Amino acid sequence: MSVLDAHVPAAQHLTQTERFRLLRASRDLMTTRRWEGCRGLELNDEMRLVIAAQACLLTLAIPGEPFPGLREILVYSTTFVPHRICDPRKWLQASDPEQPVPLLGESWSRGIIVLSWDAVLHGAADAKDGHNVVLHEFAHELAFEHALTPPTLTLHGQWRPQVTDPERWARVFEVSCERLCAKVEANAPSVLDRYGASDRAEFFAVATEAFFERSEEVRHEDHDLYDVLSTFYAQDPAQYD
Repeated sequence: MSVLDAHVPAAQHLTQTERFRLLRASRDLMTTRRWEGCRGLELNDEMRLVIAAQACLLTLAIPGEPFPGLREILVYSTTFVPHRICDPRKWLQASDPEQPVPLLGESWSRGIIVLSWDAVLHGAADAKDGHNVVLHEFAHELAFEHALTPPTLTLHGQWRPQVTDPERWARVFEVSCERLCAKVEANAPSVLDRYGASDRAEFFAVATEAFFERSEEVRHEDHDLYDVLSTFYAQDPAQYD
């Protein structure tokens, strides 16, 4: 059994041509970026491939080099507690430095992604549960590269996503995000994880996880959101459900 079949079940629906393209992109990501195992974790090629293949599922149909702004992938064996510094460029919401919270993953806008290997395996094991730390963190990288989420500090109207139809993207994004926030406030169910209501960056990452892993449910709950994500990723995962 191949590494893809054993550890990346989301790739099982791909055609042979798509699998070859995914493997080629994964190998490029493995060989052109710096990878580091942290706190004694020894990374091997199979582990790198499991991470790279999941990441490159996102960019399978996006033209150009996958994740051109990415420089490093750091991997811990399990959850990690980051050393916080005052850096407004970080994507994820900083925890109180006095009470650090163990994380499964983290993405920084300066081209660094940090992952827990345990979380990587857990996310890869079930391609339909809507939770995948690799998809989540690499979605943050895509969001930074394509300006897919509004900056924290900006005047209203200055945000322009780098997509085919930026006006529609911005409109649908805001409406869908506010809808999730309202559902969380009302304690109503949603296919999107409630963590997506914490801020706009997290909304996109959570929506990406659900788009790839619970696609038919996303399309049913929020057709416009599904449509703009399908247009950006140039994929229609709901067709395989």
